[in-house]
Amino acid sequence: MNFRSLFRSASPTQTTQQPTGSIHRTVDCKRHDHPEIQIRVSDPAVPIQDISWLLRFFERRVADGERFHAGETVQIGWMLTKLEAGADDLLCVAEPDMKAIPIRFVDSVDCTLKHLRNQKDVVESIAHIRNPDFPSLQQSAVVHSDYKSAGRLLLTRHPPHEADSGWSLTDPCDEAHAQYPSRHLRISLYQLGVDRPDLIKFLALPPGLHVRLDDRQIQVTGPEGEIQPVPGSYLEALEMRRTQPLSR
Repeated sequence: MNFRSLFRSASPTQTTQQPTGSIHRTVDCKRHDHPEIQIRVSDPAVPIQDISWLLRFFERRVADGERFHAGETVQIGWMLTKLEAGADDLLCVAEPDMKAIPIRFVDSVDCTLKHLRNQKDVVESIAHIRNPDFPSLQQSAVVHSDYKSAGRLLLTRHPPHEADSGWSLTDPCDEAHAQYPSRHLRISLYQLGVDRPDLIKFLALPPGLHVRLDDRQIQVTGPEGEIQPVPGSYLEALEMRRTQPLSR
């Protein structure tokens, strides 16, 4: 699979400017003879502490001697962001719009921060895991041919290797045809995120874990069996929401 096809050819008009949202900028980069970096946040659900974390992320890297330039990409969590030249010697952070292939970058970090928060919260819901194991949306996954519509899915993370994220998605309801090569295909994680945004939150779980999903439950298992989520955690809240009866 040619992952370069994920991206449109570079051009000054590649990034779509969004007129709404709050603007935030670093303040310490110029102390190191480096342009300040600007981000735009449009979703009010993004916590201010996450915005501050991203600004500090860039400031720390610049303070450590790293130099960023327009046209470069920077991975934040699983997300691949792109730096664009802005007015007043600024660098602006753009992200994929998560809507279609090839990737179209937009002037926003909403998805970057929301995905990062959700992925970290899922990992922290499992007591014995300390750190997320972020893939890159450029990496690939093996998925069942009906992954877009399957109501039941088994997500398994194997050790990643180069362009392979280690993720596979199978349909437990299709066990009779599970070994048929025609029933599986390899796609980019970006494609998976576009088609199944509900699965993005699980993608930073480390190798050795399985996530079984259906309309009623989220079940995480490891080498020693089922893993109960930490009480009061994000994953427990997701499970409780699934098990609650629908109100009429």
